[in-house]
Amino acid sequence: MAQNYRCAKLRGKSFKGQDLTGADFSYCDIRGADFTGAILRGANFSHAKAGLQRRWAFALVIFAVLLSAVSGLLSAISGSLLGFILVDGNRENIYVGVISSIVLLVFLLLSVRRGVAAACGFLAVAVAGAGFAAVAWAGIVAVAWVGTGTQTRVIELATVVAVVVTGAVAVIVAATGLLVISGAAVVAGFIAGLLAVAVTVSVAGAVAGAVVVAAAKIGGVVAGTPSATVAVLTLILSADVSCRALYEDEKQSWVRSIGLGLVTQHGTRFQGSDLTDADFTQAMLKNTTFKKSILARTCWFQAKNLNLADIRTTYLEDEKIRQLVVTKELQNQNFDGWNLQGINLQRANLKDASLVATVLNESNLQDADLSRVNLTRAQLDRTDFRGAILTGAYIGDWGMTPETKLDGVKCEYIFLCVPTKDHPNPHRLPSNWEETFEDGEFTQFLSPSSKFSKI
Repeated sequence: MAQNYRCAKLRGKSFKGQDLTGADFSYCDIRGADFTGAILRGANFSHAKAGLQRRWAFALVIFAVLLSAVSGLLSAISGSLLGFILVDGNRENIYVGVISSIVLLVFLLLSVRRGVAAACGFLAVAVAGAGFAAVAWAGIVAVAWVGTGTQTRVIELATVVAVVVTGAVAVIVAATGLLVISGAAVVAGFIAGLLAVAVTVSVAGAVAGAVVVAAAKIGGVVAGTPSATVAVLTLILSADVSCRALYEDEKQSWVRSIGLGLVTQHGTRFQGSDLTDADFTQAMLKNTTFKKSILARTCWFQAKNLNLADIRTTYLEDEKIRQLVVTKELQNQNFDGWNLQGINLQRANLKDASLVATVLNESNLQDADLSRVNLTRAQLDRTDFRGAILTGAYIGDWGMTPETKLDGVKCEYIFLCVPTKDHPNPHRLPSNWEETFEDGEFTQFLSPSSKFSKI
């Protein structure tokens, strides 16, 4: 007998590995609950509230703010280091300061244009190349100078190497600041939205500002200006990167993945569970993980905050498919060649949609409105059309099999091909344009014994 948990408070409960086939979790509070590896076939989670428990949400936001403050400190310190390099004003220092600034600027621009992952790759190559060149050059010059007994020049060389190292450290510290502020802002955003992002970045800015003022007092305008510039650029670009990650910009998927991993670790977990035919209608799914779950024919109608759930390795990763299963509004849209295998479109509006060569194997189309839909060459093995409306559909060469479910289909007439200029009136069934199918007659036409079952 299926278990009934309707309206129960199940925060933090563990159902790990349990067989909960057909269980009723509707209207439950399942924040922080663990369903890892559970069998949840046909389970009802409609109107359930999943995600983080309040204590974890509060703790993670505080952690993100503190981490952002530390990162603001780092970003300002990196600028201060560049400023102090320039205080001396000698030629070598200026060269190092300019080159370090260029590398840092390229890193910041790449972070926005190409993504943080690409920017980190560039930085690793740049720092490694600069380090190798500096060491090789220092070694060659040092050997030459030592051979002439010029110890003073060796000391000067050591000073130059120290300046180069300082420049490299400044760039790395600034890059670290941007990465950590962005990650902290994403974590806060997943929990409390853009307001939390703004607060997190603002805290980093306040700390950075204090460091900039201190640097200006110690080193004057020469040290204060680079410090302020680096801090401002880091904060602006961190906010941009974090917002793009929250809104699923593919270029910032790395930052998004890190943020999701931290947040969903303590949220509701369905990782590796079997959710075949489960129902999440109007469920709150923020900070929930569905990684590696079986989601065959799972109902997501009007589910909330799926974009803030960890849905990696599932078909929900595709934003367009996610929109389809949540809204079930496909009227007049083109899905030719799409892979929609195993998705739930029960009671969906598919009027006048084009599904040419679309893979719909094992999908749930019960009670869907498929009036005038184009199903030419669509793959329909074990597709469930029970109770669907197929009046005026184009079914030429469709991939129906004996396992396709057609019980109770409502259909007045169908066409075997799509209208063209040369053939404006495609083959219609019934062939007499004044006639329509009687109740159940369409299903009989398509039975294995019928000549129409192979059309």
